[in-house]
Amino acid sequence: MKSPFFQRSFVSFICAFFLVLPHLHAEEQTGTYRLIGLSAPEREADLREVMKTVPDVALVSLDAAKAEVTLRYELEKLFPTAKPKQPPTPEKITERVSSLIGQASKNTFTVTAPSTVPADKLTKVEIPIGVLDCKGCRFAAYSIVAKLEGVERATVSATPCAIIVWIDATKTKRETLEEALKKARVELPGKQ
Repeated sequence: MKSPFFQRSFVSFICAFFLVLPHLHAEEQTGTYRLIGLSAPEREADLREVMKTVPDVALVSLDAAKAEVTLRYELEKLFPTAKPKQPPTPEKITERVSSLIGQASKNTFTVTAPSTVPADKLTKVEIPIGVLDCKGCRFAAYSIVAKLEGVERATVSATPCAIIVWIDATKTKRETLEEALKKARVELPGKQ
């Protein structure tokens, strides 16, 4: 006959095993992404509020200067029907995370793969623009250039009114940015 101590120890072990088992299977992961939507410093607070409502994705850190976020998630929750032997690709993970953030923010924030261009290889372009006196107007001007090919990050300054863009000069140039802004009827002082 086994001692009462052994029986209690065995029962404790079994209980602990079943309490820990789900946590061993659901592993948290983190990923760093380029953030689209951080058009001005006041948008940081907007992002933090949005992230509180995104299911299954948590904001770990924000580097506003680089427009990058690090996010934490569990793949099982993001892809509940995925087969364990066929995990989702990094592209599918980025797409799913971006979709969740987009839905929560009415598509004012999304994420893409992080920039592969070193910061010292980017060209800073500052384009003066007409007065944009509201956050929505600044966001609209930002949105025009933020997703253009070759644009690695962008921001809008209220004083002086300008859009500041860091580009990969091998993929785009200032004239392309100005044309996109003009086409969208953003006033460019001194440009006709």
